[in-house]
Amino acid sequence: MSLKMKRSKPNPTPPDPSFSQFNPHLPFNQVWNIEKKVSELQIADKKPSFLFSGIPSSTSSTNIFPPTPTRTPMTKEMEEEKIYEQHMSLLSRKDGKQELGDAITTPVFTMPVLEHVRKRLAKETETPFAQYGLLARVTGSSEENTEAEADANKESDKRLFFNIASPSSTFICGSQGSGKSHTLSCLLENSMFPSIANKLPHPLTGLVFHYDTFISDDGGSPCEAAFLSSNKGVKVRVLCAPTNIATIKRAYHQLKNVTVEPLRINQSDLNTKRMLDLMAVNQTNGPVPLYVHTIYRILRVMRLKQQETGGTFNYLLFKKHVDAAGLSPDQLRPLQQRLDTLESFMPQGQTVDLSSKPKGKSGPTTGNDWTPKAGTLTIVDLSCPCVTPEGACALFNICLSIFLATSTSVGRVIALDEAHKYMNASSEASTLTETLLATIRLQRHLGARIIISTQEPTISPALLDLSSVTIVHRFNSPEWFKTLEGHLAGASSNLLLSTDGDEEGGQQISIAKKKKVFHAIVRLQVGEALLFSPSAIIGVGGGAEKTSTDGLERLEAGFLKISVRSRLTTDGGKSVMST
Repeated sequence: MSLKMKRSKPNPTPPDPSFSQFNPHLPFNQVWNIEKKVSELQIADKKPSFLFSGIPSSTSSTNIFPPTPTRTPMTKEMEEEKIYEQHMSLLSRKDGKQELGDAITTPVFTMPVLEHVRKRLAKETETPFAQYGLLARVTGSSEENTEAEADANKESDKRLFFNIASPSSTFICGSQGSGKSHTLSCLLENSMFPSIANKLPHPLTGLVFHYDTFISDDGGSPCEAAFLSSNKGVKVRVLCAPTNIATIKRAYHQLKNVTVEPLRINQSDLNTKRMLDLMAVNQTNGPVPLYVHTIYRILRVMRLKQQETGGTFNYLLFKKHVDAAGLSPDQLRPLQQRLDTLESFMPQGQTVDLSSKPKGKSGPTTGNDWTPKAGTLTIVDLSCPCVTPEGACALFNICLSIFLATSTSVGRVIALDEAHKYMNASSEASTLTETLLATIRLQRHLGARIIISTQEPTISPALLDLSSVTIVHRFNSPEWFKTLEGHLAGASSNLLLSTDGDEEGGQQISIAKKKKVFHAIVRLQVGEALLFSPSAIIGVGGGAEKTSTDGLERLEAGFLKISVRSRLTTDGGKSVMST
């Protein structure tokens, strides 16, 4: 038989693609190349279909595989449609999540809102309104126009709650004896200890600023917030001026669970920013004094050294740099006044070189401890004949900065009591105001709740602009009314109502509305107030079953008439009556 007859012929019918027929006559090098390719594909977890033809091929071994099919490219219209769908998914509000998020962070809410949110989040892991406290009862609103509407509202649950879990800012104003300090104390009670009036699994730590110009050696009036010490769950610490510690102790001796100690600021608590704030230079009043530029240079050099060594501020080294700066007596005079004020509130061991001082009784070497503790209220009471309102503002500003620099593991509440007594037109007061404004702008990141109580709303219109809640007690001043009119959304919308077309008719309605709201403020009883808060959620539209984004009713440009609840602790603001 010839060799040509012995050669195997290829199968005329194609075999099953899943089966590879073995051919013993295949050249060795081709078999080895095929096995190598199969091994590589198996490693890549791919199992392509291929078959042996049974005939030695003269082409490369890679040609035995079928070409990979190509996908149809996406058209431009399809790509744009896909991008549009992705963008719309980012813009959509799913299942009212945004609505519930707004409700949980609202500063003020009513009982129907609380029940609605609880029902919506019953199956969620997130806790609705983790901490809140009873503030007042709603007795009226700007939307009530008829007696029938007022009677209908009386039948519903009108409890008003203050959201403690969410950072916020509250501005309280009103005449003396109208209930400002009472409202402030109720807010502090809700924040400092658990009670029947709140839900507070994690009490906050508090800081209150107090300054009274009427004080004598025989004593004075304690800060009303100190009466929270009548609750055993609250520890009150009073920091006072060292030059008035005996008088302050007599003023607070009647209160139990209160400790009084002098205010001592550690040099480690001072830094470049706080020293610059101590200069309290307001550039709007004119050019910056020359000595301030020298202080800037000294602090800059010291800070560079601190960054290299990792050390803290050294007050004695700062004084040495100032002495070596060659400032004239006229330049040193205003600087020395500020430094003298600061040194009187620092440990003596940090302001005097003890190595050059004769041996004897030495002063304190450490300052106050600012570690945040839950349920602890610190009152900085700088009532003292030796402390001016300007000096009080400068020291309050330093204390506020130190307090905010502590750990955020414990929630914080900051209160200014009778702020009109020290927040005037001075540069020190302006510096304190700027620090408060910066704190309000960053309140969510700092975990801070700010409460400002004052008689006059004119102390800082900017604070009114940024406050999330404004509580207006009774007053009789038209000038105060104009301030509210220009800086409150609820006041301006109700006081400046106008009509289209008839300008004269619109002015008449505006005047009538203005008189109506002003008369409502004047007629307020003690403990009553008008509450303005555009972001407050006061009702559920369409019932509790409604789940759309408009299911919750916001106060927006309206206001509520409220009656603040009674205090749980001792009321220290009672008027002294003659018998």
